[in-house]
Amino acid sequence: MVLPAWPCPQPLAKAVAVKEPLRGLISMGAYRFAPAWGEPDNSLETVRQKPGLLQGIVILASWRSLEPTPTSGLADDNEIDQGLANVRKYNQDYPDTPLAVKIRVWGGFWAPDWVMDDSGGKIPVVHTNFRGVTKDRTLGHVWDDKYHWHWAHLQQMLAAKYDSDPLVHEVAVTSCMMFTAEPFSIDTRPPAVDPLRKAGMTDAKYQGCLNKIVDDYAPWKTTRFETPLNPFKGTDSGHPKHDVGFTLGWMADCRQRAGERCVFDNHDLDVPSKVNKDLQTIYAAMKKSGAEVEFQTGGASPPDLGAVVGYGVEMGATSIELYQDFGGFTQVPDDDLHKYAAMLEHNDAQ
Repeated sequence: MVLPAWPCPQPLAKAVAVKEPLRGLISMGAYRFAPAWGEPDNSLETVRQKPGLLQGIVILASWRSLEPTPTSGLADDNEIDQGLANVRKYNQDYPDTPLAVKIRVWGGFWAPDWVMDDSGGKIPVVHTNFRGVTKDRTLGHVWDDKYHWHWAHLQQMLAAKYDSDPLVHEVAVTSCMMFTAEPFSIDTRPPAVDPLRKAGMTDAKYQGCLNKIVDDYAPWKTTRFETPLNPFKGTDSGHPKHDVGFTLGWMADCRQRAGERCVFDNHDLDVPSKVNKDLQTIYAAMKKSGAEVEFQTGGASPPDLGAVVGYGVEMGATSIELYQDFGGFTQVPDDDLHKYAAMLEHNDAQ
């Protein structure tokens, strides 16, 4: 596939100093909560096992905990507040190697009941998780305009509170997420997708949701927004159909409309032989785009993490998220973490 010509990013409507992106090795946060359908623990206890060796942390929160009722606004002392307090304490303890922050809010299964009820009702699905385990879950009408309005309003509240916080350099895009914290990813197995199709989801409605992402994150004026990219998966035909062209077009539009605030990411980084051609095409476009490029490793403990990081660096990455649960960076020797951070720093200096 021929890569698109990239338009020059347009300046923001008002001159605003945009914070630096995350750089180096990033803990993807307390991901253990996700398979368990629980709530994240942003205590940083795991990060403190490798003090001074990471450069950033993802603070996790669920939509249901942030906005428990339609009239509550953002919950006081919520998961983000707790995580930021823990990062400030860590940075006081290690002032020479402070952590920067990315916020990732999980919707999908973690949307509040009231949002699901108000925008079409709850949809029972059966999801197969990353370990191949099936789970009964409930989704809302994620593609519905009313559901999306509630999500956009959440972003307005989050930006009003956290955009000016100097610790918060990036916010992860989770608009339209259903099964994982990746807007372009959907479980296309029949037990997962068939109930969504029966509830009214179409390719056009799903793409319409994705095309609103730049508007969703417009309230974040100084904070960059990072979007995990995958080929769009169409389901209208009854069989999953990858559409890399839609993703490439979305990327060009993001750069044109949001400029440097638009950060590109992918959550399946592995050695080149294990990355499929569609993703390789997207990786090449990420590198060519001139945007900030980030990755998350596809597995918790890749057999050759050095080669995985090296491929990310080759594709232009200046930061890579490592798992902190299920193995992850706690099992990596300190000298290797230093080496991998230096590889990313080399890209940063280019």
